[in-house]
Amino acid sequence: MAIESPKYQTVHKDKKFEIREYEGYILAEVEIDGDFGSALQKGFRVLADYIFGANTSRTRINMTVPITEQAVSREKIDMTAPVTSSPIEEGRKYRIAFTMPSKYNLENLPEPANKTISFRKASKHKVAALRFSGNLNSKLAARKAKELEIWLNENKYSKKSGFVFAQYNPPWIPSIFRRNEVLTEV
Repeated sequence: MAIESPKYQTVHKDKKFEIREYEGYILAEVEIDGDFGSALQKGFRVLADYIFGANTSRTRINMTVPITEQAVSREKIDMTAPVTSSPIEEGRKYRIAFTMPSKYNLENLPEPANKTISFRKASKHKVAALRFSGNLNSKLAARKAKELEIWLNENKYSKKSGFVFAQYNPPWIPSIFRRNEVLTEV
């Protein structure tokens, strides 16, 4: 059984780096205080409860990938994309998100029982992506974000958002086989 993921087209590939154009999709997200790892665990539990039926209609929603984590900055730009001065800082706020299955829109999603969950429509957009394996933690995330940032600068791309870290596998998959990505809108 295939797990649904947002649709995109690769518009440029340079070794392990890609520029992708994503179609629009809906995100269920929650903001969590804590360090990189604990925020992801707490946010995952809140969102997993929602898709497993903790909503007003008790509807089960199919799991999708990836699960994303992004540091939340207090400073915002006109587009309301977060601005971050560094990719990872322990002890701050993170936005954890699940992509909703494509059959849903903002009008037909079940209302969450947990009012900290919000929904957001991501419109068509371009991102730079770097895919990597391993157990995602703050040190690996910071290293990969720096790697992507160097590539962006060398290739004259401008970041429009902070870094988003995406995980595609359940926790029991060995680290060497795990699919992770660092993404930023360009």
